[in-house]
Amino acid sequence: MPEAKLETAIPSRLRSRKFYLLMAIGIFVVSRCIYYWMGVRFDATPLWFYWQMIDPALLRDALWQSLLYLRTQPPGLNLFIGVTMHLFPQHTVAAFHATYLGLGLILTICLFLLLDGLRVSRPVALVITVVCVVSPVTVLYENWLFYEYPIAVLFAVSALFLHRYTSSGRRVDGLVLFSSLALLGWFRVFYHILWFCLTAVLIVYALPERRRHPGEVRLPIRRRRTVLCAAGPGVLLLLIYVKSLVLFGLWVPGSDVQGGINLAAITSGGLPPDVLTGMVSSGAISPLVQSADRLEPTYFVAVVPMPPKTGIPILDRRLKSTGWINMDSLWMAAAAKQLRQDGLVLLRAHPRTALSNIGQNIRRSFLPADLVWPLDQARLPNRLALSPWLDVFDLLLYGKPPAHRYAFFSYFTIPFLLWFGLRRSARWLTRMIRHPSSNADDMTISFAFGNVAYLTVVAILLSAGDQNRYAFEVFPLYTILLASAVLGVTTKIRTGLFRGREDAIIDVAQMQRSGNGGQC
Repeated sequence: MPEAKLETAIPSRLRSRKFYLLMAIGIFVVSRCIYYWMGVRFDATPLWFYWQMIDPALLRDALWQSLLYLRTQPPGLNLFIGVTMHLFPQHTVAAFHATYLGLGLILTICLFLLLDGLRVSRPVALVITVVCVVSPVTVLYENWLFYEYPIAVLFAVSALFLHRYTSSGRRVDGLVLFSSLALLGWFRVFYHILWFCLTAVLIVYALPERRRHPGEVRLPIRRRRTVLCAAGPGVLLLLIYVKSLVLFGLWVPGSDVQGGINLAAITSGGLPPDVLTGMVSSGAISPLVQSADRLEPTYFVAVVPMPPKTGIPILDRRLKSTGWINMDSLWMAAAAKQLRQDGLVLLRAHPRTALSNIGQNIRRSFLPADLVWPLDQARLPNRLALSPWLDVFDLLLYGKPPAHRYAFFSYFTIPFLLWFGLRRSARWLTRMIRHPSSNADDMTISFAFGNVAYLTVVAILLSAGDQNRYAFEVFPLYTILLASAVLGVTTKIRTGLFRGREDAIIDVAQMQRSGNGGQC
């Protein structure tokens, strides 16, 4: 190769998307080696006592029956855990760890490609991607057996393939898009079948009316293709709700149990103990309210009797083999019904308590995602290993000093990103209603804002806590809003500078012409 061509080829390769993507992957791999050297290990202890996990003994001995009669949530997380336990009985934790590391690699690739697709400059896209995936908060969630990290990765995948599908209309991109959306519903009930259908309908409607470029697929074909891509994943998601309705009479899995517990917590949290004790003594509410998060003691059976046996272990056993409460038992359904009644009584008697707790939920949504139980426990091994870096990260990105209760930066950045997303989404929706348009950037930004806003409102109003943990699920969507906002600001600044230079050149030219005219 001639020397001149070699000199131009090397810089062009260094500016290529492949080069920056390989850099992001390399930094991810090196960072995980460093974190492992620092003492970070995969935490699989939630398997033994978390409410969301099926009894490990049932996952081992009655996996498919337990998944069929799982009544409080979608089966995605427990299906993954149970299958992994059966495939790798001697190395289950290592298999969990390898899977979550693979998810981290997928997150790295998707974030960079998504930012590159949104026309963020590649060096900036690399920096944003690295900050997101090397963050100690991300590492903390990556080494925690729970559904937050898979959901965050699925949102990154969904956003990337939404952008790709609306740009190209390729069938494979549509299948990956709707499969990832359905998987979100398989992991968490917030992303239910109506949420899936609404997203699919908006995508179908937003396709362009006519061919604008040679070779572009016509609207009817693209709409049919989109419906077909969404049909398979949508049916698989719908099966969860059909099963819940047929077996338990519930439109939404776990709505009776989770709804009752959260209502009791929101209406009782912060009430003076003597007030609760007085209401229990008078018979206005049951003693369940005083310890709604710890229902293991046997004396609660006197408050809520055991229901008749069904012969199905996951429904009959009040406690797991580990000694913790079994949320999927029929006894728990009866207890949650009582808690719901108690919550309604408390809401009528002390409505300000519920408003106060909702206010706390709002304040909690501004906190860093690592300041939530159990990740904030000082004795947690991973917390000990990452503590200095977590303090630095929380201070620089959230504005939260280690000894302070508030994250000062978040009170500006989160409202700003929500305002930016609302503004861009409103403009796009206004144009789309008049003339359907599949602008990939606008659709991706609207997808990001819509899901961030939806999850924020649901978590604040319907959950008793952990709002900052929920926010981690959508941090890739926050990243989209941030990168798009920065890109918009920098573009306006550059446009203004260019116009300013243009005006200056025109003024100078006019002055020269007028000067020459005077000399003549």
